[in-house]
Amino acid sequence: MTTKMTKAALAASLKKLLEKKPLSKITVTDITRECRINRHTFYYHFRDIYDLIEWIYVSEAEQYIIGGEIPDTWQEGLRRLFQFILDNRKFVVETYMFFQQDHLLQFVHKHAALLVSHIVERKKTGFAISQEKERFAIDFYAYALEGIVYSWVKNGMKQDPEEIIQMLSAMIQGMGEITLQHLAEMQ
Repeated sequence: MTTKMTKAALAASLKKLLEKKPLSKITVTDITRECRINRHTFYYHFRDIYDLIEWIYVSEAEQYIIGGEIPDTWQEGLRRLFQFILDNRKFVVETYMFFQQDHLLQFVHKHAALLVSHIVERKKTGFAISQEKERFAIDFYAYALEGIVYSWVKNGMKQDPEEIIQMLSAMIQGMGEITLQHLAEMQ
C-alpha cells in the first residue's frame, strides 16, 4: 500500500468511527483496528490524531475544492466548500466542536483567501496597488467569507448554501473593483 493510500485509509477509518462516537472518545488504536493496520504504521505517517485531522483538511478537502485548478469564480469555490462540508458533515462538526472551530476556520480562511486572491489578481489590472493594500483587501473579503461559513456551520447548516451564495453575490456585486479603485487612490 502506498503512503497516499495508507493515509487515505486512515482518514476513512477516522470518518467511519466518527459516525459511531465523538472524536474525544476515538483513539489511535480504534483507528488502526478499523483500518486493519498496526499502530506503528499510523505513527509512521502521523504524529497523532490531530495530525491526521489536519491532513484530511489539507489534502482531501483541498483536492475536493480546488480539484487541480482554482475555480473561475468565488461563487464556484464557495459552492465547492459548502459541498465538502455537507458531504463530510460529521467530520466537520466533530472537529469544529472538539477544537473550538480552529481547524475549520484555518481551512476556510486559507481557501477563501486563495479564491479572493485569484479574483483580485484578475481584477487589479490598471490599478496601482501596493502588496500591503492588496493583502489587506484579500484578508477583508476572506474573513467575511470565513465568518459566513463559520456561522452556517455553527447554526447547524440549515440554510441552503445556494441561497447564501446568491445573497453574497447581491451584496458584493462590483465591490471588488470599487475596493481596488479606492485602494489605488489612497496615498
